[in-house]
Amino acid sequence: MSTVMGQTLLVILGSYALMWILQLLAWPVVKKAFSGLPDEGWALGRIGVLLISSLGIWELSYLGLAVNTKIGIVTSLLLIALVGVRLVGKQGGKWLVPKRESWRLIIMEEYLFLVGFGVICLVRAFLPNLDSLEKFMDYGFVVSYMNSPTLPAMDMWQAGKAINYYSFGHFWASVLIRFLGARVSVGYNLVLGFIAGQALSLAFLASFLLGKTKNIRRTLAGGLLGSLLVVFGGNSHTLWYAIKNFSLKGYWYADATRFIHNTIHEFPGYSLVVSDLHGHLLDLPVVLFFIIVFYLFTKGRRAGELVVLGGLLAIMMMTNTWDVPIYGLLLGVWFLMNLLKEPKQIWWIILSFGTIFGVMVLVSLPWWVKFQPISSGIFGVSERSPLWQLAVLWGGAMAINLLSWLVKGSEESSLGIKTLIITSILLILIPELVYAKDIYPDHPRANTMFKLTYQASIMVGLTFGGLVGRVIDNLREKVTIMSGGVLVGCLVIFGSLIVFPTVSFPSFYENFKTFYGLDGEIWLKEKSPEKYHVVSFLRQNRDGKNMVEAVGDSYTEQNVVSAYAGVPTIQGWRVHEWLWRGGYEAVAVREKQVREIYEGKEESLAREILSSYNIGWILVGSDEEEGYLINHPKIKKLGKEVWRMGESYLVKVE
Repeated sequence: MSTVMGQTLLVILGSYALMWILQLLAWPVVKKAFSGLPDEGWALGRIGVLLISSLGIWELSYLGLAVNTKIGIVTSLLLIALVGVRLVGKQGGKWLVPKRESWRLIIMEEYLFLVGFGVICLVRAFLPNLDSLEKFMDYGFVVSYMNSPTLPAMDMWQAGKAINYYSFGHFWASVLIRFLGARVSVGYNLVLGFIAGQALSLAFLASFLLGKTKNIRRTLAGGLLGSLLVVFGGNSHTLWYAIKNFSLKGYWYADATRFIHNTIHEFPGYSLVVSDLHGHLLDLPVVLFFIIVFYLFTKGRRAGELVVLGGLLAIMMMTNTWDVPIYGLLLGVWFLMNLLKEPKQIWWIILSFGTIFGVMVLVSLPWWVKFQPISSGIFGVSERSPLWQLAVLWGGAMAINLLSWLVKGSEESSLGIKTLIITSILLILIPELVYAKDIYPDHPRANTMFKLTYQASIMVGLTFGGLVGRVIDNLREKVTIMSGGVLVGCLVIFGSLIVFPTVSFPSFYENFKTFYGLDGEIWLKEKSPEKYHVVSFLRQNRDGKNMVEAVGDSYTEQNVVSAYAGVPTIQGWRVHEWLWRGGYEAVAVREKQVREIYEGKEESLAREILSSYNIGWILVGSDEEEGYLINHPKIKKLGKEVWRMGESYLVKVE
């Protein structure tokens, strides 16, 4: 164990050191673009340079250029470095040194990044397995992007079809993994740490801005508490359970996300616990980036910030499309409040909206024209949440919003705070009125509530950070019973919401009993060694051909070989592909064809199917034996057996 722990610590520290390269490459660019921020843009550095590099490669690859390679990544970073060198040449070397008043913020942000990155990586080392929930899907997307020089990348679960999902986040994750030089099974967990660290530093900055006072030290506490609440905090369900049962004994943390019948109401803290590298988590640093730039825009109203907001919305569109209407609503609320205040601003508002969404459309267009929308429209709800259950989940959030509305702050931050408050309330109310229809008739509101309230929890956490900063500033100016009571109330609310990680992480990670390291594939070697070794064989002998394996059910360990090896199979997880393709017809046809390959008697028909899907490999293992009556003699006539382990074997199609 000591050897594994030592190696893991070296990987974590080495990766952090490499991430300093990203930060240093980004520094001249963010310092120039975001000099109006109190940290001069430091917190935006790593995620900013990663998004710029990834977006450039993404756009060119969608135009057919084979630049999604290590050389392409290095080239994009060198171009960013050249821009930085040119800026330094114009401004002078001393310009790079942060101002004296910025150092305190920069040190705090860097500390939070290191803590978030290091803690989540170490936590994942106690259970690094990529073996549950939607990790197979997320992992498969990342592997596919790492193996595809041009885009769109091929879907690992429908051979011959491109990925039809909001997966730019998986793409930038693949870019980061390649930059770090990590094995993808380790890199997946490093990306989780990166998201946590980046989110902590960005949420700290956003909370700091919302509670900003003339004295930086007075709002550091607000920034820190706000960042912790955004990234690790839960909702009021945990407090309700403790009051109801006089303890947290027997508390199941996942109930906080499934409390209202047939719905989902997750938040970032839960996402980091279960560690699905899904769009809502991958977009977390992006939406925090957006909120910070939005704050800058409300302060200075510069045209360049409109362009950045549009570019970030495009990234949201391709990463977690729900975030576009959500943050479009945020913009709409702010513009409406300005319009009510100054009606003459109507044309400026129209122009600003047009610029933001025009940039969004232009940047996302190469992806959008090749994407088939998944949702089938907006409909009115047929059932609503009981008020008492809404109160259980959102009681703490509403208390934060109420206090934030009442406690006065600086004029430049008050409008932004009210915008966040109104938007977060609307995001909680909308799923009680309408929902976006998908393929799940028994859970019609689930995804709508999930995506909207996820962002509401982020906004509430930031609002809380701003509130604490303003309350502390008021107390420094004049101590009153009212201000003291509000601060005590804030700390009580914070304590009740930050309990969640103290019960959820130990529960999910088996009380941190065993340290495994960061390799997310080790579980497969121990549980299904034949699958582990055939994955290794296919990786080493990948030739651009697809494979056949048993058709699997969603959220199971079936189709792990295609996902891990990056070799597409004719048909993988049924329900997921049904959702992504907008119907079950194609899935049903492919299921029938796979059965014909494994069970059918006609060799010629099997060869015809294999040829139509460019199949080069046929796997016969435990899943195939369980799902089909294998015609072994026919399978072996279709090619040559090139790998065997026990009763499992792999045929290379001739």
